[in-house]
Amino acid sequence: MTTVGNVRQMDSGMLLSKYEAGEHEAVWHHIRSLDNLNEEQRTEVVAVAEATMRRVARNVDLLSDRLAKRGWLALFSEHSALRTMPAHSDRSVFIQIEEECGAPLPPTLFAFWKCVGGVNWVWDYRINSSAPNLNVDLPMDEMDPLCIDPPSVATSFLDEWKEQKNDPDRETDDPFPIELAPDYLHKANISGGMPYAISIPFWGADPVFANERHELPFVDYLRLVFKWAGFPGLEDHKERQDVKQFIRTFGEGLIAF
Repeated sequence: MTTVGNVRQMDSGMLLSKYEAGEHEAVWHHIRSLDNLNEEQRTEVVAVAEATMRRVARNVDLLSDRLAKRGWLALFSEHSALRTMPAHSDRSVFIQIEEECGAPLPPTLFAFWKCVGGVNWVWDYRINSSAPNLNVDLPMDEMDPLCIDPPSVATSFLDEWKEQKNDPDRETDDPFPIELAPDYLHKANISGGMPYAISIPFWGADPVFANERHELPFVDYLRLVFKWAGFPGLEDHKERQDVKQFIRTFGEGLIAF
């Protein structure tokens, strides 16, 4: 490893081994310095992204199990579980998106969909009962539960984007925004803002999770989520004793990635 300016540079071919040795943040810091991945770099970055998302999947399973034991029901649970497992049919969605957009899926989104699938911890507000008690006395719009749609949901948005793309009166070539989650207000059945999304083409490794207030790269957004035990809105209430207790107990056993 060498240092250029203030950026630690890592030798190619070593990223996965360094990541698996525990240098999680350093490896991702280096990867994000690669603005335009060549084929060799992309192969290595995808391997690191998959190792990352396998760890994310462990955290998702841990919290999904704890939510399920509390009686937590995912919004539209007839179509979406707390975690939607990856499916063989996902590959056709990847191909369709890449062909229409003329670019590969960003490595971190590809790896999330391949290793995790989808997550939906939005409480089903359609039923006539309150969400199970998590011992945090806050309304749902203050909690912003994790939600990342599985690839099957993206196809409907792709069809809309293709119609706009083929409009003869269209003057710009806008990227395809892959809408992955409602914003924190819509998650609580309140009229809100734009969906959280990742736009492609993106030629780097880890795109920004757009429209979410932190504007973080996707991996760092997921780190934020698990720092707050699946409910990153709790960040605004970090001094509350009920929030501190929730993080200690409900978030116990989560692993770094």
